[in-house]
Amino acid sequence: MLFDAGARIQQTDFTKAKQADAAIDIVKQTTRSFLYHLSKEDNILYHSVVLYAPYIVAMIEQTNIKDEKLARSIDKLIEQYKDLATKNEMISFGLQLQAAFFEFTAAVLQHMNKEETVVNELLWSNYTDPQLVALEVEMLKQSTPEACTWYTGKILKELSNSEILIWINGIAEHASSNIIEKLISTTQKVLPIDRWQMIRGKFVAPREQTNKAAA
Repeated sequence: MLFDAGARIQQTDFTKAKQADAAIDIVKQTTRSFLYHLSKEDNILYHSVVLYAPYIVAMIEQTNIKDEKLARSIDKLIEQYKDLATKNEMISFGLQLQAAFFEFTAAVLQHMNKEETVVNELLWSNYTDPQLVALEVEMLKQSTPEACTWYTGKILKELSNSEILIWINGIAEHASSNIIEKLISTTQKVLPIDRWQMIRGKFVAPREQTNKAAA
């Protein structure tokens, strides 16, 4: 999303309203995704490792505060577009948006790198696989159906069919039937029909359903 949005900004003529609106919408989706990530996933994950590395987590959280300000500053900049009147102002806006978004992109890439290295290592060192799945289930519990379709759906679209099956079936043993149904429903909504037809029927039933059937 970062790179797609950055490329769209570069290719957009902000003196043309239709092009500008399309680019702005992609940028808004990107900043919204990052803020959602901070508010939902990071709160749970950082809380789970803070006892093992409080100083590291404190440093990351301070950096995240700065990253959040960058995202919100872009949203504020975007609000100015509707008040622009001249072509020169619109061209200047495009250059400002590009500079701000590229700064935001660099910050998010650093954020992702810290999660892939520092945070993941702390999680793997201190939690078993079932415990990690439980953390993932907890994050899913906090998602509304709308958020699941919008945010989780973007992730699902980037996964291969086998990765989708491994992910959803992997948490089926620990999640409620409601969560699994929500994930499967989201998968059906976001995948092209040909891909959905290839994996439908290959999802395992949640453990609670299996246990009830056995009883």
